[in-house]
Amino acid sequence: MRWLSLVFVVSLLAACATAPATLPPSAPTKAKASAINTPSSIASVTPSLTTAPPPTLTPTIPAPTTAAPATEPTELSVTEACTSRVGTVESVSIPSPDTGPIRARIYLPPCYAGHRERRYPVLYLLHGRGFTEDQWERLGAVAGADELIAAGEIAPLLIVMPRDPGERFDPALVEAVIPYVDSTYRTVAERAARAIGGLSRGGGWAVHFGLKYAETFGRLGLHSPAVFYDNEYNILEWSRRLRDRPKPAVYLDVGEGDGNRHSPAWLDQVFTWFDFGHTYIVRPGGHTERYWARHVREYLKFYAADWRQATWNTERDAAEPAP
Repeated sequence: MRWLSLVFVVSLLAACATAPATLPPSAPTKAKASAINTPSSIASVTPSLTTAPPPTLTPTIPAPTTAAPATEPTELSVTEACTSRVGTVESVSIPSPDTGPIRARIYLPPCYAGHRERRYPVLYLLHGRGFTEDQWERLGAVAGADELIAAGEIAPLLIVMPRDPGERFDPALVEAVIPYVDSTYRTVAERAARAIGGLSRGGGWAVHFGLKYAETFGRLGLHSPAVFYDNEYNILEWSRRLRDRPKPAVYLDVGEGDGNRHSPAWLDQVFTWFDFGHTYIVRPGGHTERYWARHVREYLKFYAADWRQATWNTERDAAEPAP
């Protein structure tokens, strides 16, 4: 009977919007992740990620003087001296009244400590079920960020990798983790400078946060996502509410041998129904770390695509830079 209920819900939602020719499929009934009948043929799509050339960075050099000032000697900027091509990763414990302390790994880009005049966009990456906050680091997200930043293919960014604390992750992520990061680090606390993504169960959380809090995230990455049981109704409603409002850019991918590929197939149809501009990719691979590690650099390019030419510094924000 549940599929009849969902069809009824979708019909009501469709009455509030411009109705396309067909309705999105009903959601699954007995699984932790959505399971619908996958179309008989899903064409593989090659991701199209266009990026602008890297910005030219001109260091500021103090003007020469004939004599040192009497009271405040001129100091060479730390920014000029930094030549590092490797970022750092910190382990932190973030207080949360909803879940207790949330452990997280936070990647800081090369020269973060020296570029004290600069603020950075932030990417939140959520791990899969049975894993912890170091999964994305192990898959190559940190090494990939170092390489792409050094090559000028993406702008320097922060990557926050929190541990999934369970059911109370919502509201803990938006009420504890994000405020902690924005108050502790030099971030750009704007929707356009914030992205979220996840794999497997983390993908289920990512679509939850990305649609429910669309005013918080500008980009949404779903890598072999497992849609949560009974969250299908919410996804439909949140998507309907965004029909005439700014939507996150969406990257959705899955391996063709993934036993859970019904979830991303269903999400693709929902996004199409509600006019989300999104990329949907089906390619060789399974529901494995090997698959995600193989494509982690593509993911990073998607998340940072809007940040290539952006320049943020303390002049855009009245707040003092964080330590």
